[in-house]
Amino acid sequence: MFVLKSASPRRKQILSDLGFLFLIQPEHIDESQFENEEPLQYLERMVHSKLGTQFEPNNLYLACDTIVVYENEILHKPEDELDAFRILKILSGKEHSVFSGAVLQHGSRSDFFFEETFIQFKDWKEAEIETYIKEYKPFDKAGSYGIQDKNGPVKMWKGSYLNVLGFPFRSFLAHHELWIHSWEDGFKRIG
Repeated sequence: MFVLKSASPRRKQILSDLGFLFLIQPEHIDESQFENEEPLQYLERMVHSKLGTQFEPNNLYLACDTIVVYENEILHKPEDELDAFRILKILSGKEHSVFSGAVLQHGSRSDFFFEETFIQFKDWKEAEIETYIKEYKPFDKAGSYGIQDKNGPVKMWKGSYLNVLGFPFRSFLAHHELWIHSWEDGFKRIG
């Protein structure tokens, strides 16, 4: 069985669009950042934490996480409207990075990979930020925005659009065939 360890509707949609059949079994974890923890260290730790600790030996697991980074600082999901406004005001008119990381695990073998996409924000007035927050309520999104939001803050990007949606698509394609074949071969031997 292929198991997605995420409740993200965007990740679910991407994998479904690719034709995968999978179970969804998210882990609920503490996403607090450690003091002096670098963004990519945090990303890798979160992805591995989302795998959990209970594994069926025949299953192939996929866990993912996404972070928004500006000047080497992670801009986490906003706590409320004021926090969302603060984050969007920081990013207004500037460039930042979005990193999505993932780990594939089968048995004791795991493989972590990630991608980076560069995002340029529109130079927004405060009223535009307030309108966006009221209309889209981006409280479940890293960086307080969605790249897919019509009339959203994203002016342009360089890299993978799907990476910003929360899935390191290109890296997944580069890794998944080896994993799927390995997993299927093991499944055939066991089954």
